[in-house]
Amino acid sequence: MQNIKVAAVILRDETGRVLTVRKRGTSLFMFPGGKPEPDETFADAAVREAYEELGVHLTSLAPYGSFTAPAANEEGATVEAEVFTAALLDAPSPAAEIDEIAWVDPDSSHVALAPLLAEEVFPTLRPAVRKVTVFCGSASGNSPAFTSMASELGSILASHGIGLVYGGGKIGLMGTIADAVLAGGGHVDGIIPEGLANKELAHNGVQSLEVVNSMHERKSRMAELGDAFIAMPGGAGTLEELFEAWVWQILGIHNMPVALYGRDFWAPLMDMLEKMRDQGFIAPNFVDALIVADNPTELLRRIQNWTPPRAKWS
Repeated sequence: MQNIKVAAVILRDETGRVLTVRKRGTSLFMFPGGKPEPDETFADAAVREAYEELGVHLTSLAPYGSFTAPAANEEGATVEAEVFTAALLDAPSPAAEIDEIAWVDPDSSHVALAPLLAEEVFPTLRPAVRKVTVFCGSASGNSPAFTSMASELGSILASHGIGLVYGGGKIGLMGTIADAVLAGGGHVDGIIPEGLANKELAHNGVQSLEVVNSMHERKSRMAELGDAFIAMPGGAGTLEELFEAWVWQILGIHNMPVALYGRDFWAPLMDMLEKMRDQGFIAPNFVDALIVADNPTELLRRIQNWTPPRAKWS
């Protein structure tokens, strides 16, 4: 039996759909990728093939796994694929031998998929992000840029059909992002402790407002409802929420991405974390797993394409 060794790459858009391609003269859709050239690594082949087939440049390339399945186009052959994840920097367009591209929801494909995708890789994919848990300030900060960031992220979430889970407040950046999601027709889940709700800080305009007994219950419920965490500019409470979510990721309590929105705001923290890494207190893969971005569209794309690090002590 012939074994065909290829590199393939999983590319997801902001809503979690996966990019697939159909080659000329074939009927099944597969991942972008192909056979490595002589002396070329699988990672190099994935990057080259993505550019040749789709005209796109890849960033944040990371190994996803090795998979074996019947070949889609060579009867009796087996394909052995080294699969990567990556983020797109450009809009893909069919080129070279690619006739058609299709963005596919991993949970409900509308096209015929190659066995590698349908039987091996798609069942292992982390579900698409449907709701994000956002930590942010109950103050607005001293720059209009913070309010603009919150409004922009809220609008992007709504336009992509991604719900917001947040602390339930109506003031500061919390209120701003909730209002932006609502204005865009999106869904908002607010979780607020009884002590804060009684001080008339709750946002009563959201579709779902849960009043809980304590801050611990609030954070636990926010983690249960969301598929990813985003920390925006904020104060001590935002830092406390961020670090708990990140430590849970490190320990393998959850396998959801943790992202920092606003590169300049978070730069001093990243400097400190990198110092801890360099001095042997945090493993490099856990620092690398944090997503840092300024543009909300890039932020969502990287969240959807994120691959969890191996948990500490595993």
